[in-house]
Amino acid sequence: MKRIFVVLGLFVVSIIFLLGFVDQNPSKQVKSEADIVYSINNITSNLETVGSLSKREQDIICAVSKGLVELDTNGELVPALAESVDIRDNGIEYDFKIRDDVYWSDGNKITPSEIVEFFREVVTLEAEDDIEPLLNIFGVSEYRNGNKSFNNGVGITATDTNLIIRLNSQDSNFLNELTKPQYRLRKSVILWEELASNYTTIPYSGNYSIADINSLNEITLKRNSTADPSLAKTIHMIKDDGEDLALAAFEIGERDIVLNPPKSQLSRLSKEDKLVSIPSNKSTYLAFNKNNILSIDDRKEIYRLITRALEDYEANNQSLIKLADGSYFRDEEQDLSKLQDRKVMSSVGEESEIPEVVYLACEESLLNKEIVDYISNWFADNTDITLVGSLLREEITSDISYYDMAIINLDADYSDKAEFYEVISPYISEELINKVSISKTVEEQKEILTQIEDNLFENYSVLPLIFYNDNIAVNSSIENINLDGNGNLKFELTKK
Repeated sequence: MKRIFVVLGLFVVSIIFLLGFVDQNPSKQVKSEADIVYSINNITSNLETVGSLSKREQDIICAVSKGLVELDTNGELVPALAESVDIRDNGIEYDFKIRDDVYWSDGNKITPSEIVEFFREVVTLEAEDDIEPLLNIFGVSEYRNGNKSFNNGVGITATDTNLIIRLNSQDSNFLNELTKPQYRLRKSVILWEELASNYTTIPYSGNYSIADINSLNEITLKRNSTADPSLAKTIHMIKDDGEDLALAAFEIGERDIVLNPPKSQLSRLSKEDKLVSIPSNKSTYLAFNKNNILSIDDRKEIYRLITRALEDYEANNQSLIKLADGSYFRDEEQDLSKLQDRKVMSSVGEESEIPEVVYLACEESLLNKEIVDYISNWFADNTDITLVGSLLREEITSDISYYDMAIINLDADYSDKAEFYEVISPYISEELINKVSISKTVEEQKEILTQIEDNLFENYSVLPLIFYNDNIAVNSSIENINLDGNGNLKFELTKK
């Protein structure tokens, strides 16, 4: 199902990537001697496998290693170890030209053959769910099953200057997937299982190296000699047991950066100019029961009321959320008239006959609980309807037969809509699914995907609610604080 909804963008990506990235007229940079203290909620000495780690644990990998390509703060592809990529054979083969000026922290040049060896270790050690795009590389699945050797049977090869990857089938999101932390170049991956014992002997491909690990409570990073000298000289990543403790240390000057501080403090931090709020792809949708327990007019009225409740919630939590306002994707460039039509559509209709009690399900999480509790209380104060929220331990699917509706949380990336459409595919008609599968051009697919969204909205089956922000409490002396397109901290930090 996922491949049915892939939007082709391979040649556009290729053209963008082959445009000039040369830094013209570079200015002389002053060496920084600054130290930065970054709060982290967990530090592990086992970084052999990365895909299943939390974002904050993955931040360590992002500081000390680089990928072939990376995502900037706007979610755009930018070169890293690779200076360009040539996409050939109708999106099957990727030829990465490796930069001539990339080095390990020990001073040795990074070579394409070392990157091949890294990928061999990754496809050997990582769980299948965490390297799904690599399973589409020619021979990888057979290698993992013991039916092929890596050197002679897998489509990851090297020349003196290039790394070449050959897929089994077209994947328009392959480059974006390669930006994830598990694909950032590491040497001798097996040694990362006991990092506390091996960190001094491992060379690093990133801007920083691990200088010290202190009883799993602190990791000290030092800037590599080949890195931009304006970056902070050292970064201390200190474990804090909880957001409140981290923020308390921040308030007395013992932390410079705290990611996602307590929600109750966001407004105050914002007023004090100590908060950076960054739009994320984390999105929430309202899905009504497929069995049409509620009429379309009932669903329309419930959606209108929930949206009004969330408008009130947003007024006091502007750093945390943004109303979706009828848009299914945060960065979607839809014309204003269409969004206005959806607003009008959700505010008018025939007389509804909503039951006295309606039931809303969602996956168990602190944020979901707060949102559902707020909506339930708002209904109690402003309507004659009782909204009962249920937190479920299992993943929410289209089978919500015991509930009238459910909240669905997704990482809805506008540049890769496949996950969204895969999750909500049970709500899409066979006719539209077939149209997507037989469409031949990017324009045709975009038109059909727009039809799908319109169909979801007009039938009140799956509707957009809110988009979340990431928040960072930051010392006013820190500059260039930001997250990359994967939600990881960008370690291009400087200090005034």
